[in-house]
Amino acid sequence: MMNWPTPRIQVSVAHRDPLVAVGLSTVLSQQVDIEVIDPPSRGSTAPGFPSGGGQGAGLPVPHIVVADYERGLHLAATRVTPRERHAQAPKVLVVTSNDREHEVRSALEAGVEGYLELGCNLQDLVSGVRQLARGSRYLSAMAAQRIAASMARTTLTDREQQVLGLVARGQSNKGVALSLRISAGTVKAHMKAILSKLDAQTRTEAASIAMERGLISAGLVMD
Repeated sequence: MMNWPTPRIQVSVAHRDPLVAVGLSTVLSQQVDIEVIDPPSRGSTAPGFPSGGGQGAGLPVPHIVVADYERGLHLAATRVTPRERHAQAPKVLVVTSNDREHEVRSALEAGVEGYLELGCNLQDLVSGVRQLARGSRYLSAMAAQRIAASMARTTLTDREQQVLGLVARGQSNKGVALSLRISAGTVKAHMKAILSKLDAQTRTEAASIAMERGLISAGLVMD
């Protein structure tokens, strides 16, 4: 029989979907090494939760919070920094239907430590909680594949992202050149490199691919 460290891993479920939340809580509460506790209320002063005192102050701080995408990013982004001052800040495990490359990458960049898709194997959920409790990250096969694909591709330079971002908003080469204070010929050279790197045939296709991957923000796409 495995000897799990005591006290047990304390987990709060903060998923927006009530049915998903019940399912997550049920699965986790059946594990001998995991204790599901109520999350601190909105007024809690616990690290990693919105401050302001009031109800919830003094409640136990979970080791891990299992949340939907939006709440997960919010919790990760609002943890008090520098992180070393709050070693007990809850780690965040996201369970979501968001499976696009830039969504996975944005979550990790925001500080989310675990990423699972809805419909994942139940053992993935349990393994994810345990891995985060040990101080490691945990990505589902889908999330890991998205990140691996992102790393394998040739990335756009900062200037290329600026050029494509303006093109996506409908600016002509001349307009981009004026905005960035570079020559129209330089803009054309950048666009040639962008089309090659993204394996795109047109400016519109390049902008769409870049937005899908999160390389530029969503905007008006025009030829």
